[in-house]
Amino acid sequence: MYIRKDLKKYIDDLASLSSVPGGGSAAALSGAIGTALSSMVANFTIVNQKYKNEHSAMKQLLKKNELLRRKIQLLIDKDVVVFLKLQDVMKISKAKRQRTTLMQKGLKEAANIPYQVCFLCQEAMGLTEHILAIGNINLISDCGGAVYIIDAAFKSAVLNVKINLKYVKDKRFISQKNKELKSMSIFIGKAKERMIKKIESCL
Repeated sequence: MYIRKDLKKYIDDLASLSSVPGGGSAAALSGAIGTALSSMVANFTIVNQKYKNEHSAMKQLLKKNELLRRKIQLLIDKDVVVFLKLQDVMKISKAKRQRTTLMQKGLKEAANIPYQVCFLCQEAMGLTEHILAIGNINLISDCGGAVYIIDAAFKSAVLNVKINLKYVKDKRFISQKNKELKSMSIFIGKAKERMIKKIESCL
């Protein structure tokens, strides 16, 4: 779908009256971009002989980070697919008995995609902190950019989880998701604060 098309097509569709792509997909794209910036820092550290003692550790971090990036990228299109599926359910007559069941299932699926974005952004933020610790100092601003973009992707994804949870009737499902989102938010907030403090001290 979009992942194999050019960026202009995606941005134009995002700006249009089309219902897809939407906020969840955009959050995934942002997460992928932030994670990609972290990978760039890792790559430039690996090729710089000044950091040869960190090459082995950085290669491992890069491998993990790139795996995360690919997972986040998949969610760019998955969010679109799930939303279109939910739209089809909305077209079913309210008189149909199965509509409520299908709606609840669809809403949970729609909440789960941005929730996955949140989870992967938390992982990406943790890896970025490790990359920053041993990374090429000349790319510290790029590392900072990664931190801010991943944080924005996480916060945007949280909103997309919550807008779907608003219509979910399963209280246990809602409670569990909110509990996990709160925990992730605390982790990301603290990691961001530590990294930005370190980055600004170097600028």
